[in-house]
Amino acid sequence: MSKQPINPKALYALIAIVALISLIKALTGDDAGQVQVRAPVTSGQGVILDNPNGGLSHLTVSPGLMNATDSEDDSDQSVCTVPPGTHGIVEEEQVVGLLPFVKVKIIDGECQGQTGWTSKINLK
Repeated sequence: MSKQPINPKALYALIAIVALISLIKALTGDDAGQVQVRAPVTSGQGVILDNPNGGLSHLTVSPGLMNATDSEDDSDQSVCTVPPGTHGIVEEEQVVGLLPFVKVKIIDGECQGQTGWTSKINLK
């Protein structure tokens, strides 16, 4: 009984499939019982911010990928972070790359009155 070497192409294909499935699950936020906003949102629509990964929802001055570091450059881009259940009103929606972002004006909590962009998956 001789051992057969692992086919590198098959290994890379398996890794790519697992990564793709993980990405799809992360973007769709398919947690049991949570309904994410998938349809286009309209200006003036009321929403609730609720990060499907738990924790706070980050608002920035412009749409796009948000850096997870705390450097001074990043603080210039940050508007506010809001806890789950914070209410807001949609002002605008924009797609950057393939990801949808929404400009939201916060209407309650510590960030009340502030406006910023967040990922659309943070909306309920």
